[in-house]
Amino acid sequence: MHANDSSVIRLIATAVLLAGFTGCDMTHHRAAPVAAAPKVATTAPEAASEANTPPPEAEAEKPAEKPEVPQEEQVADDAEKEAEEKQKQTEQDAADARKLAKLERDLAVARQRVVRAQMACTHADLQHTVAIAKAEKELELQQQRFSKFAERSTPNRIERSRLGLARAEDRVKEAEEELKQLEMMYAEEDFADGTKEIVLERGRRRLERSRRDLELRREDFAILTEKTIPLETAEHEVKVEQKTHGLEKARRDAEAARFDKQIGLASAKAKVAGLEADIEEHNVKVERKLRDRAKKAKEKQQKKADESEADEKEESA
Repeated sequence: MHANDSSVIRLIATAVLLAGFTGCDMTHHRAAPVAAAPKVATTAPEAASEANTPPPEAEAEKPAEKPEVPQEEQVADDAEKEAEEKQKQTEQDAADARKLAKLERDLAVARQRVVRAQMACTHADLQHTVAIAKAEKELELQQQRFSKFAERSTPNRIERSRLGLARAEDRVKEAEEELKQLEMMYAEEDFADGTKEIVLERGRRRLERSRRDLELRREDFAILTEKTIPLETAEHEVKVEQKTHGLEKARRDAEAARFDKQIGLASAKAKVAGLEADIEEHNVKVERKLRDRAKKAKEKQQKKADESEADEKEESA
């Protein structure tokens, strides 16, 4: 019995030894690839840190889970900012459109004023041309009247007055001679006293009237030659001078009005040019603004594309 027990114990011990060797060999084969890599000596704190450090896969997964809520808030903020920016752009575009419309209305009015100024210039030229022609004609007529007065009327009137004066002198002489003849005739013949006195008185009255008429004609001739003719001559000269001044004034007024109308026309044209320049400048500013806006939009789009590409590369890494 003792011999059999000893044999059983040895068999069990042999089996345990064989099992231990087999496990060690398997453990050796499994650890062989790890042993091939170079081993770095680590201190105890580093080993503890390595022990507490999560695996790389866990670190890559955590940022993808946590930013989900902040990313949505950022998207909402970006959308709100973009909406505000679009609203500002819309308001700015509306203000630019209103300004352009006002400039175009002002330009249309300014162009109408240019047309009106041109019409005023034409009308003023025609009006003053008529006024100058009228003044020239009035001066010409007055000069003709003065010439007729000096060349024909004055000599004729003086000659008629002189002729009337000569006739009056002749009538006085005739009346004197007739009275003398009557006195001589009645002195030689004996007529009744009544008849003689009547005839002689008639001759005396005729002589007296002739002498009075002669005196008046002499006074008229003196007045005509010394006062009336010089006065009428001066009046004609004054009228000619007035018509001359009237013509000069019409020409000066025409020239001044022409300058005024030309200044008004030039001012109206300058206003049109200024408004056209303002419209061109406004369009240039709007075009520049649109280019800058398009450039910013393109840069923003490119930035989003770059960020998306970077995110894709990070995820793939």
